[in-house]
Amino acid sequence: MASSNDGSSPFLESPVQASPKMNPQIDRHVMSLQYKLSTMQNEFEIEKLRLQQQSNLLDKKYRSTVEELEKALDDTKYLYEANGRLEQELSDLKSASSQTDGTKDEELRKLRADLHARDYQIDELMSTHQSRLSKLETQLENNQMESRSSQTLLRRYEEEISKQSNQIKTLQRANSEKDDECATLKASNMVTQHHNYSTEEIQELTVTNRMLQDQLQYAKELEEANMQQAGELKRLRMATDSQSFWKSENEKLQNRIEQLTLLEKQFQDSQLENVQLKSQIASWGLYTDGKQSPEDIVRDWTLTKKECVVLNDENKKIRLDLMNIRNLNDELAHERNQLLDLNRNYEANIINLKKLNHEVEQQKLLSFEECRLLRIEMEELSKFSKDANKDAASGYGSLVDSYKNQTEDLTGELKKLNDQLLASEPITKKRRTSDQLGLNYSQRLNELQLENVSMSRELKKCQDTVTILEDKIKSLTELKEKKIRILQLRDNPLLKDQFIKRKQLELLKKENADLLQFTHATDNNGHELEYVPISVYESLNFEIKQQEENLFKANKKFVRLKEVFNKKSLEFIDVVNSLLGFKLEFLQDGKVKIISCFKPERSLVVDLNENTLKSSLDRDIGDWENLLQLWVDQRGQIPCFLATITLRLWEEST
Repeated sequence: MASSNDGSSPFLESPVQASPKMNPQIDRHVMSLQYKLSTMQNEFEIEKLRLQQQSNLLDKKYRSTVEELEKALDDTKYLYEANGRLEQELSDLKSASSQTDGTKDEELRKLRADLHARDYQIDELMSTHQSRLSKLETQLENNQMESRSSQTLLRRYEEEISKQSNQIKTLQRANSEKDDECATLKASNMVTQHHNYSTEEIQELTVTNRMLQDQLQYAKELEEANMQQAGELKRLRMATDSQSFWKSENEKLQNRIEQLTLLEKQFQDSQLENVQLKSQIASWGLYTDGKQSPEDIVRDWTLTKKECVVLNDENKKIRLDLMNIRNLNDELAHERNQLLDLNRNYEANIINLKKLNHEVEQQKLLSFEECRLLRIEMEELSKFSKDANKDAASGYGSLVDSYKNQTEDLTGELKKLNDQLLASEPITKKRRTSDQLGLNYSQRLNELQLENVSMSRELKKCQDTVTILEDKIKSLTELKEKKIRILQLRDNPLLKDQFIKRKQLELLKKENADLLQFTHATDNNGHELEYVPISVYESLNFEIKQQEENLFKANKKFVRLKEVFNKKSLEFIDVVNSLLGFKLEFLQDGKVKIISCFKPERSLVVDLNENTLKSSLDRDIGDWENLLQLWVDQRGQIPCFLATITLRLWEEST
């Protein structure tokens, strides 16, 4: 038998010889004791595990706090060492600043020499810019004269083009009228089929034919003249582009002239300031007795000011570090107190656990003693009930069936008792039953109720298992192949196509029937009728509507594709501009305009049809011709040529 944690009963008796009839009661008592023993063992093990977990958690907390303490101490040591290093660096900086004073004096002398050289360069640049300005002004005047003459020519050509366009419009109108006449003649020809033409009509037709041929020749001549004028217009537009380019160059030069005037004013102001500063330096010698210059005093003052700022910042940092260390020390002391309290609580818990363990051991010994006594009782009982034990050993197989039968008998007895009670209710009002019968009935009822509760629980379990099994059987029997449903939109292209084909079929059938009726009517009357059935008109109208819908869809698709193309072309231009540094503009007649991101006012125009290149960057890049011959003429590498241009422009911009 297993050990029990529950305290043994204080009224332990010596083994008594029991009759064989008491054997099942002893078995039940032994089973209950075994159950109690197992439950107490489980509770003891659970309590033991819980206490072990608590002790482990406390150990972890203690170790973590100890580690935090060690880290805080290391931080304080590190801050102390860092403070010493900073003080040493401060002393090193002071010594380095005294050494750099001499080097700064030499740099000042060099800067003054550079100032004189820059003044000389400014004078030379002023003279060169003035000579260039005079040349550019003369070129501007010539370009303005050319632009005026080109504008007058443009106006004349535009007037001639407007006249010729009016003539073309009149000729097109006449041509349309002649086409109408031709259509009427064809219609009359269809009406008067199988009849000979008269000579007068033939002559009129020949005359109109000749007139049409003359007009076509005249229209062709006008188109050739229009093409020539368009070529001249292109040349004039090129001239206007060059004029606009020269105008922009003129504006840039004027801006440069204005900048030069501003630079002259600044130069004069700087000269005046220089004179004033020289006078101040001369007057400063009165106060310093020639020992110290104002530059030395200013330099010492700025150095002391910087040192003061640096020292103030360091002082603030050190104070903040001290405050943080104090706060850390207070927190660590508080945590240390908490840890001591936790350690005390931990020790008290360990003592309590030891006491509990001692009590559990005592209860264990008592339970062992009780089990030993129960075994002695069982051995003595087994001597008196050998036959009963044999029957019990053989009848363990049929114990479940007898238990079921007993439960059924008990439920039947309960029903009988309930019926008897219900039947005897009016009688009990008249008669008084004895107290002994009432006690017996109440005891029996209590026992039957307890057995009924246990049996109802088992019944519920069996019913639940039965319901689960029934559900599984139903699900297995109801497993069938699911029908596949194909989802179909109400307004899909297939249905539309079927609807159109059905409508066309209906219209064609109707048209066929009407035409048959029409032919029968003409056969019966003997002469041809001059009208057409309505079904023919309806079928033609339906075809026209279908074509219009197709046209609308095609236009819509074309607009969408155009929008997509525009978006993608803009994205392509942006990507090229961001990656290669050039903005591309696709012009007419197979020309491409390339604009650099470093010089947006200048551009390259590449004609892909004639394999030519025009640029306005040759003024910004000195060796333009050499680069062009090297990369384009000799090596044939245009990308390398463009890359070198971008590099040169970037160097100039920086």
